[in-house]
Amino acid sequence: MDTRSEAGIKHITHNGHWEEDDMTSLLAHIRIRKGTEERWEATIREQVDRTLANETEVIRYKYWKGQAPLTYYALSFTSKLAFFEHQDADYHRTPMLAELTDNIRLEFLDPVEGTSPLPHTEDPPLPEDAEPDITEWETLTPIRMAPWW
Repeated sequence: MDTRSEAGIKHITHNGHWEEDDMTSLLAHIRIRKGTEERWEATIREQVDRTLANETEVIRYKYWKGQAPLTYYALSFTSKLAFFEHQDADYHRTPMLAELTDNIRLEFLDPVEGTSPLPHTEDPPLPEDAEPDITEWETLTPIRMAPWW
């Protein structure tokens, strides 16, 4: 089933209706520890495979090497909830990622109208019945939208 529309991303809600989704795009600025490049790339290849196999709310999940040594960049999700669920996945909370990673800084992005098929980044409240692990992510990695958007 195609979940994309010209206006942005659509999905089936809990009540079975199609609607535009609140979307979260971010650039994860990741610096890894020196000497871990091969292990890091093998680990993220596995993480990308598992993410794409298990998560249906991922729009873009790719990694790029940055110009600065030991830097990588990633990702976009259909919603804040989808991002937090990704963060909470067992394959994402692996000690190996923490062992290989020196620093992560999340930069939330908003597409320029007419230049990207992605909808605007939004920060709606989490559902009242969100699991405690998910609500913890709102504290750990709050969506920070620039006021000028």
